Amino acid sequence: MSLIGNIEDFADCTATGIVVGSLRLLVLRRGGDIFVYQNSCPHTRESLDPTGGSVASPDGLLLHCQRHAAVFVADTGECVGGPCQGERLTPVAFTLSNGDVYLD
Repeated sequence: MSLIGNIEDFADCTATGIVVGSLRLLVLRRGGDIFVYQNSCPHTRESLDPTGGSVASPDGLLLHCQRHAAVFVADTGECVGGPCQGERLTPVAFTLSNGDVYLD
């Protein structure tokens, strides 16, 4: 397992793009919940955040691709709007232990 940070390292209701080795990841924190996805839009296989900053809605319920306006449900990664409707972000397995986030 690889430590990618503590839950407090990720601002609440934001999606942070990080790189771990060769993996581009998107880490969303919403309260005490963490969601980790490959930072790759199913529409183009490019990152969701080419201009930087969070791609999460203010309440952390949705993720928005900055490239083509695809909209994803944060809890499931399902695309509910835009050019890749019905597809999903690829989840990344992780463990949350004592506030630390580890890739499995």
